[in-house]
Amino acid sequence: MSLFRKYWQFIPAVSLAVLLSGCLSDDNSTPAADTLGGTAATGAPIVGGTVNVKCAGGSSLSDITDSSGVWQVTLSGQTLPCAVEVSGGNLVGGQTYYSVALQPGTVNITPLTDLIVANLAGQAPGVWFGGLNANAYQLITSGAVNTALGNLRTALGLAALDDIDPLTASFDAQPGDPLDNVLEAMQSAFSDYAALLDAALGDGFATFAEQYRAALEEAYADLPIGGGGGSGSCSGAEESLTYASSAVGGPHSDGEQICFTVSTTSLGFSGKTLTNPTQNMAVQAPYSAYVFVDAGASYEVIFNNGDLHEINVMSANGNSFYGQFAATPASGGGSSSLTISVTAGGVTSPNIVVGSVPAPANELQFCNDLWSDPNFTGLGSGGELTINSCSFANNVGTISATVTITTPVNISVPYTVTYTYN
Repeated sequence: MSLFRKYWQFIPAVSLAVLLSGCLSDDNSTPAADTLGGTAATGAPIVGGTVNVKCAGGSSLSDITDSSGVWQVTLSGQTLPCAVEVSGGNLVGGQTYYSVALQPGTVNITPLTDLIVANLAGQAPGVWFGGLNANAYQLITSGAVNTALGNLRTALGLAALDDIDPLTASFDAQPGDPLDNVLEAMQSAFSDYAALLDAALGDGFATFAEQYRAALEEAYADLPIGGGGGSGSCSGAEESLTYASSAVGGPHSDGEQICFTVSTTSLGFSGKTLTNPTQNMAVQAPYSAYVFVDAGASYEVIFNNGDLHEINVMSANGNSFYGQFAATPASGGGSSSLTISVTAGGVTSPNIVVGSVPAPANELQFCNDLWSDPNFTGLGSGGELTINSCSFANNVGTISATVTITTPVNISVPYTVTYTYN
């Protein structure tokens, strides 16, 4: 069980009280509106770009990206799904990029999301966006989007994308962010983006991209992770680990920081994916261990109750120990004072402060435990909480959700919890 989880379990009770006090005290109160926003980037942020949002219902929306490529609009009367376009700003040659949103929260606009739209629509994204109609919106389903995302991952073959959704992952458009590194690597590997986009329209996507995969993997591996090793910042399902050695040799150096994607069947890092592990049966519960072999080294991934604990690096035959990857401390390190802010139905409760709480190392550690925690989503017999999005950056975690209450009133209200680790 996560060390953070026990601090979440009392939040639903607080939110329910906030909801009832806010909604029952004023029959004319209006729930806070949902938002749609994210990062527009090609590697570098798209600055001063015009973002246009068209939804299945309601009026069109627009915003201008800031110096970090960040944009946001407020949904008021719009019906999702929505299609999104960015143009102008520091983009050159009339370039535009597109994206789609199935729910409120984060939606990025990048060449990766542009490729997803192209594969989903089967036509040039600009043509698709200009001709949107009721039939086109009906085709923007979670199944269709997931299929297009799967086709993108297969075509590019980059391990860093295996557990990252380019559409909804929170990321910073700066070197060191793993998702931004993918965009930087794409710029290096694909000199003709128009040809790649054209290939994405049909069955030849993977065949076209295959000839560039080695260059893409090399370009990604050459980029720094986590801002050059200083912040421990990883995106999506990646986990930041830092290497320490107690022996001479091996492929890594002391203090090296890498973002890993791990499971009991695969280990992804630095643009590569290792598979077909051997389980170390000598390791006893609650721990388990799986050994992945790479050229010149093997990686023994240790789990504690299913959560990543550490990675031991050894020689390929396992006879020599080189060193170990352990969790990268969050910025500041050690324990933190946790401040929790709850807003429900436009009403914000007094902050809750909890002392000596270990800060999560990254978004994976913060969000994965929460999504599987029934204490967070369980409001009791009178209601239900549905998590819409989760993000963690710069020691601040944010959960966007919808609370549906049937007793003593029937109401559905937006709900946000912000965790600040000081």
